[in-house]
Amino acid sequence: MFASCFAGWAFHLNDRAQARSSRTRPRCESGCRPHAQWSKKKVALGATLVDLDEVSFSLKGVVRRTWAPKGKTLLVRLPARWHKLSTIGAITSTGQFLQHTQAGAIKTPDVLGILEHVLTHVPGEVVVVLDNAAIHRAKAVSAFVETGERLTLVYVPPSSPELNPIEKVWADVKRNVLGNFCARTIKELKARLRSGWQRMRYISLPQRLMAATPI
Repeated sequence: MFASCFAGWAFHLNDRAQARSSRTRPRCESGCRPHAQWSKKKVALGATLVDLDEVSFSLKGVVRRTWAPKGKTLLVRLPARWHKLSTIGAITSTGQFLQHTQAGAIKTPDVLGILEHVLTHVPGEVVVVLDNAAIHRAKAVSAFVETGERLTLVYVPPSSPELNPIEKVWADVKRNVLGNFCARTIKELKARLRSGWQRMRYISLPQRLMAATPI
């Protein structure tokens, strides 16, 4: 169900991460700067850092740029359909990219599924960094964390996409893979996304993000 490829990533963590279990980072209540020392220490001790996030792709299309006669406003017609595909993905500090794409929204069971997949494919201690979405903080997720010894969840502060390097992967796919592309069916959109994951691996996008983002 899941696909994987090899890639690098950049990790940038904030000290205000909020926890619900004993194995999550405590929250810092006042103006903390992005925290890197803790993550470096965990890596030095052998832990693998995993940045996890979700994204949606719809049949509406992504208009980037086009041509029009001078003095005339171009009208771009798009299908009035809201069918979509959703992807939940993860980038690891060991160079893996894991993703699962499906029709409809990502829900708590899908989060549990990719966490299980991460634990299957990443040995040793695993620190998963994710945002404060409700599906990430569901009771089922907390219970899943408590049942294992290798998994720790770290929540970044609200409205902090800059702390999730994988967000730039999604942005690149929307811009350079889906830009000026309007799929007529979900099957066509899924095929286009499949080529997008291949392109991401080919151009080593996560590695370049890692080189550009300070740890």
